[in-house]
Amino acid sequence: MHAFPLTRVTLLDGPFKHALGTDLAYVLAMDPDRLLAPFLREAGLEPAAPSYGNWEDSGLDGHIGGHYLSALALLAVATGEAEPRERLDRMVAELARAQDHLGTGYVGGVPGGAALFEGLRDGEGVGTLGSSDHWVPWYNLHKTFAGLIDAHTLLGHDKALHIVLRLADWWLDIAATIGDDAFETMLDTEFGGMNEAYADLAAITGRADYADMARRFSHRAILGPLLERRDDLTGRHANTQIPKAVGYAATAAVTGDTELEGAARHFWHQVVEHRSVALGGNSVREHFHASDDFTAMIEDREGPETCNTYNMLKLTRRLAAAGLEPAHLDFAERAVYNHQLASQHPGHGGLVYFTSMRPGHYRVYSQPETSMWCCVGTGIEAQAKYGELVFGEHDGALAVNLYLPAQLDAPEFGGRVRIETAFPAEETVTVVLDLDEPRAFALRLRAPGWSDGLADLAVNGEAAQAEAVPGAVLIERTWQPGDTVTFRLPLRLSAERLPDGSPWQAYFAGPVLLAARNGDSRLDGLLADDSRMGHVAHGPLMSLGDVPIVPDLPAADVLEPEGPLRYRLATADPAGTVELEPFHGLHDARYTVYWPVAEPARIAERRAALAAADRDSLALDRTTVDKVAFGEQQPESDHAFRGRDTQVHTTADGRRSRSTTASMAVTFKDPQAQAQGLRIGFRLDGPAAVAIRLGGVLVAEERWDGGGEAFDLDYPVPGELAAEPRPAALDLELTALDGLPTPAVTTARLTRWAAP
Repeated sequence: MHAFPLTRVTLLDGPFKHALGTDLAYVLAMDPDRLLAPFLREAGLEPAAPSYGNWEDSGLDGHIGGHYLSALALLAVATGEAEPRERLDRMVAELARAQDHLGTGYVGGVPGGAALFEGLRDGEGVGTLGSSDHWVPWYNLHKTFAGLIDAHTLLGHDKALHIVLRLADWWLDIAATIGDDAFETMLDTEFGGMNEAYADLAAITGRADYADMARRFSHRAILGPLLERRDDLTGRHANTQIPKAVGYAATAAVTGDTELEGAARHFWHQVVEHRSVALGGNSVREHFHASDDFTAMIEDREGPETCNTYNMLKLTRRLAAAGLEPAHLDFAERAVYNHQLASQHPGHGGLVYFTSMRPGHYRVYSQPETSMWCCVGTGIEAQAKYGELVFGEHDGALAVNLYLPAQLDAPEFGGRVRIETAFPAEETVTVVLDLDEPRAFALRLRAPGWSDGLADLAVNGEAAQAEAVPGAVLIERTWQPGDTVTFRLPLRLSAERLPDGSPWQAYFAGPVLLAARNGDSRLDGLLADDSRMGHVAHGPLMSLGDVPIVPDLPAADVLEPEGPLRYRLATADPAGTVELEPFHGLHDARYTVYWPVAEPARIAERRAALAAADRDSLALDRTTVDKVAFGEQQPESDHAFRGRDTQVHTTADGRRSRSTTASMAVTFKDPQAQAQGLRIGFRLDGPAAVAIRLGGVLVAEERWDGGGEAFDLDYPVPGELAAEPRPAALDLELTALDGLPTPAVTTARLTRWAAP
């Protein structure tokens, strides 16, 4: 199924067109000169304005600039407005000036990037790419590749193509000196979708050396298990892996490699069917947890990351082009309605990083001047791409895939095709064939997996004869100008457990995820500041013991319609029922998506268990000033992790930690001088010893003979650090002793209380 490009699709009035316009306003509020600053600085040129802060001046300098190129190209074709193209032309011209000034073919915003990449010749330095100075340089540079490629493929931008081909050839020259083992070591550091970028360039140019480089960027540590149809994803950083699978599919498309395509398809099924929650998203704190234990999904404030869903939709489109499965479009519909649309504030356009699945929590929104996260970069692209999968061509048939208001310019089918609908607010869908002359072809209408089929299917008011095929119906006839096809999509109510089968349940009306508002108290940091961790909803967690329990009954027995897309959910709570509404329209509030369920006779038992399980962790969360999860990419980056001779460990259930045979350190934030205690989580796998220093002061030396346990140790903050004026930041340093490694460190946190 080949989706028609955005250049041929126009969104019509409705929530998706509104989101597109909101995205345009957000993107135009960003300053191109500030986004260009890292590229000009790295080329030795004087920027016209200072760089943005946040992630744009702390190691990922320039990554939003690459996304901005893609967003401008997408908005230019999706809206027809002139300003995105004008800004894009200027951005490309400045990148060309920076590239010409350097003279090597390189252009990028990576701090010290020209020397860094040049230093990779002969395989030198490949194991040190992920330092705090330049964070994940290949991931960063991929955004420049992708933005320039998008400018060419969407707008035919010849200058953008010229720049990216020079950039691609620059890397081919360096890579020719790097052996395969060293190249594979380099790929241990997140590299975005570089295999996809080279595959796209191979498709554009027909050059075999680009296709070969796409293959070379196939990370064997991830690809190997997928080729064997295994899931080796537990504990891995989710959005490091998803773009790799997109690249496998892209490389397969230009090389005909069916093994790569099969690996990408296996990855998709594992993530969608076993690792995704109701809104279509996946991961907790950016990592894949164990697929048979979704406890962290319910308990943690850092739920599915929006970037992941953006990239899973890219993978879906690639796989559908190679071989459509009905599940592809079911997933796309779910993800578009319930995660992508929900991740943009419909008023100010702020974008969401983490969407917590913890009952009673909330989301934080970006601001165009302060927030330069990865999910802002993918977000400004995603909100411009809603027309991407609406229409397609499938085995010669004109396919209508998603039922949202849109028009397709399809001269090969004789004219234009228009979807008129207020779905899901209303059940009726009308497809209008605005043809220039009669034309014979098959019209393929998707039958969603959640539906009981298309009800009352008619052509020009007369019952239609249609052939049922997997995931769709076909109407084949000679169509006349002005013909209309109508049908209804009744919203069937359904309940869905967490993928591990645990007794937590979400409710749907058709494809629409339903949620309850839980008030607007303590929405701390609702509009993100420019801090490194401003994307996290740090407000207090609500007790799971207070969440209403729902009797374990069919959805139709606990949901009562109250109006268009409004329902009342019967609970065992004394209040009786709660009101549910579409999650995608719920903003500026706490919310509940997943509900604890229990058999009616065991509700009291379930409530007691929830309260008991939550009590200690809730108290600890409320006393925490700052926290670092060791072995996890983002928390370590947010706390300026540095270390020598360190090793990341992952347990079978996906829990990560880090040890060292030398030393490692992070920087805590304590802006209000509240810290009184230090708690460190350790995991022992053998003899270990560690010296613990906070703010340069020795806190303790600890030694263990062995063991195989995990535990926490508490220490008071040393008295000399409490003297006024107290520091707003404190370095925690962990040093190996006696020739032994440190134990694996799971977490470290500053607390507002001192342990006895």
